[in-house]
Amino acid sequence: KKAPLVKQLNVVIGAKPASKSRVGLQFKYAKVVFSRFFGLKRQWNLYIPVPAPFITRLIVFFSRIFRFGRKDKKVPPKAYFDVLYLDDELRIQRTGEDNLFVQAKPTWDDAVPFFT
Repeated sequence: KKAPLVKQLNVVIGAKPASKSRVGLQFKYAKVVFSRFFGLKRQWNLYIPVPAPFITRLIVFFSRIFRFGRKDKKVPPKAYFDVLYLDDELRIQRTGEDNLFVQAKPTWDDAVPFFT
């Protein structure tokens, strides 16, 4: 049985407090770990830089020019999450895309059934 071509995918993110309850995120780069190189069983890494905010703004600007007259106005995406609840064992957060995440420490006995 052949191993999958992509062994691992990591996204490196920087985080800074944007307010008392908001954490701003900046995507740095993605790292793809391959299990083969042109058919040879040799592991290798590919680093993919994420466009800087300036480049993202340029992409959105030019997409607006090419969509001139259309109603769908794109705004440069902002990566962040809002902390809705936080204690020693639990964190509830809402992302900029309106996704809700509930995260608990694996040592929290009441949450263990949800980890399996």
